[in-house]
Amino acid sequence: MRLLPAAILAIGTLCATPCAYAADPDWIFANSGPGGQPMIMSHQGTLDIMFYRAASGTVGIAIHQRHGRYRNPKGVETAMVMIGKFTIALQVFGNAQKWDTAGGDLKPDTVPDLVVALKGAATGALIPFERDPVPFSVKGAMAALDDLAQYATQHGESLPPPLQPAPAAHAAAPVVDIEKLAHHPYDTQHGRRLALPQYDIAANCDRAHIEMQDTDGECIGAEQKSQAALTAHWTGYDSDLRAACLSLVSDPGRLEKYQTLLMCLSRYQDDRRQWQLVSGSSGSDDIMPAKNPAQAGDAPAAPAARP
Repeated sequence: MRLLPAAILAIGTLCATPCAYAADPDWIFANSGPGGQPMIMSHQGTLDIMFYRAASGTVGIAIHQRHGRYRNPKGVETAMVMIGKFTIALQVFGNAQKWDTAGGDLKPDTVPDLVVALKGAATGALIPFERDPVPFSVKGAMAALDDLAQYATQHGESLPPPLQPAPAAHAAAPVVDIEKLAHHPYDTQHGRRLALPQYDIAANCDRAHIEMQDTDGECIGAEQKSQAALTAHWTGYDSDLRAACLSLVSDPGRLEKYQTLLMCLSRYQDDRRQWQLVSGSSGSDDIMPAKNPAQAGDAPAAPAARP
């Protein structure tokens, strides 16, 4: 992900709203950094030091020189960052007149070296082109990165090990075959209670349409329309199809959540109705399990309304 100077300059606006603080008060957590990604940052003198979750799923580092003391001679494209024995070259953004922002995504196999360095170092240094190093503190950065990893996990995102352990092969949830599920004559999870999630439409549209021709406004309008349709007819969809379609849109790569969810449910609910006609089944309660196995021991819920 290429960090744009305008995006970094807008970071001051991000924390005008309440921000959660990490273990060390010098590091601030923001859940809507450059490109819509969560990030942590520390204001230190003229520097803003930032670690962010890149769109590729790895970690990025960015340094912003808020007062532009250092000039960026034309043609200069990199600055170095050193933390302990960890060294990385960052791309410089700005113009030919002044040094503005340096940043870049790490490769997944570089992240363990960064983590080791952060655990053993208290300071780091930015080394601009032909200038003296500018020291900065990394005290508390490791605890703040842990907070970032937990946030990513809770929101269905990922960070490479060791910030987030690789899932065990046997722990992977089986992939639901929605096509096969839609050809069941009845709701296999009848009675399961599933709420319609609340997605951040503005953030998703901002991330989804950076490289597309349509505008954020068109995306937001379509998402809001789909959300209203889902809200009005949510209980009319079978529980197992709702669960399967929710699993589909939980993929971080699918950013138009409500539109995707509505298309998924509309298609497969129609497929099920067609299958019921072909198979001669009404989908009525007399052929359904007495209880949803996932709610064993609970009182049976009222049947979902069918359109």
